[in-house]
Amino acid sequence: MDQEQADALWQRRHALLFNIAVSNNYHRKRQRFFDLLDKGTKAATVLVGASLMGEAVKRNLPLAAATVSGLGLLSLVFGYGDRKQAHKELAEAFMQLQAQIDLVGPAVYTEAQLCTWEADLVRITAKEPPNLRALVTICQNEQAVALGHPGVVHRLAWHKRMLANWISFDGL
Repeated sequence: MDQEQADALWQRRHALLFNIAVSNNYHRKRQRFFDLLDKGTKAATVLVGASLMGEAVKRNLPLAAATVSGLGLLSLVFGYGDRKQAHKELAEAFMQLQAQIDLVGPAVYTEAQLCTWEADLVRITAKEPPNLRALVTICQNEQAVALGHPGVVHRLAWHKRMLANWISFDGL
């Protein structure tokens, strides 16, 4: 294998590891987001439900009951716990792929192994729900900075960063 081919393989390996790291970071952020939503909804339900003893709440019993029911309905309909688990499993799959790559090491991998790893990445990616573009950009930026390339960071407006877990912002 000549140096040009070796460089091309190295670039493919580097891109593969970059994509794995970004995807892992993305799914960990989504896992954390849904965990917070799930816990926040449960906490709010318990707080509103437990406050039924207070006089102010007793006067507004229908409103309190509707609030408790609404919070429970949000958790049930949107399945925060299920979504959290799905993102956890995807992040773990990406880390397992990285472990396979790390086992071989950066100096002794073959093109066939690289093709297998790329195919595995595609298989995992096929299981992903649609990505939120702004959150992907945030994860790419974090990975670029971690690798020492702050010059390639794509700046996002503050509102896009704040709403990254809620809205995709396609076409950034």
